[in-house]
Amino acid sequence: MIKFDKKAMQKFNEIPDDVKSKILSNVYCSNCKDVVKIVEFEGSMDGDDLVLKGKCENCSGKVARLIEG
Repeated sequence: MIKFDKKAMQKFNEIPDDVKSKILSNVYCSNCKDVVKIVEFEGSMDGDDLVLKGKCENCSGKVARLIEG
C-alpha cells in the first residue's frame, strides 16, 4: 500500500508520469548492490525534499529515494 502525507502527495503528483517512472525504477539497493525498482513505498517531506521509503522489488530489502525540491 502506498502512503503519502498531503504535502508529499502534492509534490509527487507534480512530477510528470514519464519522469516518475524513471525515478521509481532507479533506486540503489545496498543488499542487491544494484539499481532496482522501489515498491510498496511511502512518501514524506523533509524540508523541500520528497523522500520515498520502500522495498527493493528483487529482495524486499529497505530502499529509499530522495527527490530534491
